[in-house]
Amino acid sequence: MPGNCSLTLAVNSSKVENTLTRPSGPRKKSSVPVMTANTHIHRVRLGVGATTYSSRMTLPAYTVTRKPVKYTRIRVHAPDGRVTVTAPRHVSEREIAQFVTQKAAWIAKHQARIAAAPPPPEADPVPEHLRPVLYARIGPLMDYWTQRMGLEPPTYAVRRMKTRWGTCNTQRRHVTFALELARRDDELLEYVVVHELAHLFEHNHGPRFKAIMTRYLPNWLELRARLNGRY
Repeated sequence: MPGNCSLTLAVNSSKVENTLTRPSGPRKKSSVPVMTANTHIHRVRLGVGATTYSSRMTLPAYTVTRKPVKYTRIRVHAPDGRVTVTAPRHVSEREIAQFVTQKAAWIAKHQARIAAAPPPPEADPVPEHLRPVLYARIGPLMDYWTQRMGLEPPTYAVRRMKTRWGTCNTQRRHVTFALELARRDDELLEYVVVHELAHLFEHNHGPRFKAIMTRYLPNWLELRARLNGRY
């Protein structure tokens, strides 16, 4: 919606946590799993538009979806760490299994990060008495950063949000912060404040927005990773 920007709470969403791609050239089409010297033994269950695999060995469980795409792509999803593979229609089951096996350590690393991520807000709600505490923490940060960034101070509020750390309505010049931030340290709260104020300069998250973030908060990418439990 024009004029309304938001910062996603990744640990509480079904969006992709990490994506890995590789080019895949023309291959002979095959739909039958082939056992190699590594003896990947699959159980195959056919579903609507997807196939699920598991293994007795180190091959991670994963679901394959065939699409008219150029690359084979692996995704690890929050909050359960499930693995999905999107593959071109011409890539064989054997090639997919080999690719997943090669990336087993990468998958395990990101599944561990997801498992260690902070619990989603609805699983352990922030006590309401922390709301005034969060307001007291946000106030000085808003005063400092609006002055430093040369902005007229916007209005702001705190409310419970399931999938966002903050939002900025650029037309109303109003910023909303998630109550969940009451459980985050000052450095991460400061990142969200700067992020939302940056939207008063740039609506989207394109190169200009990133340049603004880098100018005022050079380590913002590290802070974003920490905030979303990926660090």
